[in-house]
Amino acid sequence: MTHGKLVGKLPPRASRGEDYDWDAAANLAAKHPDEAVLAATHVPESRVKSVRGYTRHPFVQDTGHIVVAVRNSTVEADGIRYGDVYFTWEPTPKEGT
Repeated sequence: MTHGKLVGKLPPRASRGEDYDWDAAANLAAKHPDEAVLAATHVPESRVKSVRGYTRHPFVQDTGHIVVAVRNSTVEADGIRYGDVYFTWEPTPKEGT
Protein backbone atom coordinates (compact mmCIF):
# COMPACT_ATOMS: atom_id res chain seq x y z
CA MET A 1 0.00 0.00 0.00
CA THR A 2 1.40 3.36 -1.08
CA HIS A 3 1.08 6.34 1.23
CA GLY A 4 2.68 8.87 -1.09
CA LYS A 5 6.21 9.97 -1.85
CA LEU A 6 7.82 13.40 -1.77
CA VAL A 7 9.22 14.28 -5.16
CA GLY A 8 10.28 17.89 -4.68
CA LYS A 9 8.31 19.61 -7.41
CA LEU A 10 5.70 18.67 -9.95
CA PRO A 11 7.24 17.30 -13.17
CA PRO A 12 6.44 19.08 -16.44
CA ARG A 13 3.39 17.94 -18.36
CA ALA A 14 4.01 15.18 -20.84
CA SER A 15 4.14 16.38 -24.39
CA ARG A 16 0.98 15.54 -26.29
CA GLY A 17 3.06 15.28 -29.39
CA GLU A 18 2.69 17.25 -32.54
CA ASP A 19 0.25 20.14 -32.68
CA TYR A 20 -2.14 20.02 -35.60
CA ASP A 21 -3.80 22.97 -37.31
CA TRP A 22 -7.16 21.28 -37.75
CA ASP A 23 -8.99 24.56 -38.33
CA ALA A 24 -6.80 25.53 -41.31
CA ALA A 25 -7.36 22.14 -42.94
CA ALA A 26 -11.12 22.33 -42.27
CA ASN A 27 -11.32 25.82 -43.78
CA LEU A 28 -9.40 24.63 -46.85
CA ALA A 29 -11.77 21.68 -47.28
CA ALA A 30 -14.80 23.99 -46.99
CA LYS A 31 -13.39 26.18 -49.78
CA HIS A 32 -12.83 23.15 -52.04
CA PRO A 33 -15.88 20.90 -51.55
CA ASP A 34 -15.00 18.57 -54.43
CA GLU A 35 -11.52 17.72 -53.13
CA ALA A 36 -10.03 15.87 -50.18
CA VAL A 37 -7.58 17.71 -47.93
CA LEU A 38 -4.73 15.86 -46.24
CA ALA A 39 -5.09 17.36 -42.76
CA ALA A 40 -2.26 15.46 -41.03
CA THR A 41 -0.14 12.33 -41.26
CA HIS A 42 0.73 9.71 -38.64
CA VAL A 43 -2.06 10.72 -36.25
CA PRO A 44 -2.89 8.50 -33.25
CA GLU A 45 -6.34 6.90 -33.38
CA SER A 46 -7.35 8.59 -30.13
CA ARG A 47 -6.73 12.03 -31.67
CA VAL A 48 -8.73 11.06 -34.77
CA LYS A 49 -11.69 10.08 -32.57
CA SER A 50 -11.47 13.46 -30.87
CA VAL A 51 -11.46 15.38 -34.16
CA ARG A 52 -14.43 13.37 -35.43
CA GLY A 53 -16.40 14.73 -32.48
CA TYR A 54 -15.76 18.40 -33.26
CA THR A 55 -19.05 20.27 -33.61
CA ARG A 56 -17.71 23.80 -33.67
CA HIS A 57 -16.93 26.18 -36.52
CA PRO A 58 -15.28 25.55 -39.01
CA PHE A 59 -16.15 21.84 -38.74
CA VAL A 60 -19.90 22.41 -38.64
CA GLN A 61 -21.53 25.36 -40.38
CA ASP A 62 -24.95 26.21 -41.77
CA THR A 63 -23.66 25.39 -45.27
CA GLY A 64 -22.22 21.96 -44.42
CA HIS A 65 -19.78 20.00 -42.29
CA ILE A 66 -16.40 18.28 -42.36
CA VAL A 67 -16.22 14.52 -42.91
CA VAL A 68 -13.12 12.94 -41.36
CA ALA A 69 -11.54 9.92 -43.05
CA VAL A 70 -8.42 7.92 -42.19
CA ARG A 71 -6.20 6.13 -44.69
CA ASN A 72 -2.91 4.23 -44.42
CA SER A 73 -3.77 3.09 -40.91
CA THR A 74 -1.34 0.77 -39.11
CA VAL A 75 -0.76 -0.47 -35.58
CA GLU A 76 2.82 0.27 -34.62
CA ALA A 77 5.21 -1.36 -32.14
CA ASP A 78 3.86 0.84 -29.32
CA GLY A 79 0.45 -0.81 -29.81
CA ILE A 80 -1.17 2.41 -31.04
CA ARG A 81 -2.94 2.71 -34.40
CA TYR A 82 -1.80 5.67 -36.52
CA GLY A 83 -3.14 6.94 -39.81
CA ASP A 84 -3.33 9.82 -42.23
CA VAL A 85 -6.32 12.13 -41.72
CA TYR A 86 -8.27 13.56 -44.63
CA PHE A 87 -11.06 16.14 -44.52
CA THR A 88 -13.79 16.52 -47.09
CA TRP A 89 -16.59 19.06 -47.07
CA GLU A 90 -20.14 17.78 -47.24
CA PRO A 91 -22.60 20.56 -48.10
CA THR A 92 -25.93 20.68 -46.29
CA PRO A 93 -28.64 19.43 -48.67
CA LYS A 94 -30.82 22.22 -49.97
CA GLU A 95 -34.47 22.05 -48.99
CA GLY A 96 -36.61 20.24 -51.50
CA THR A 97 -33.81 18.02 -52.79
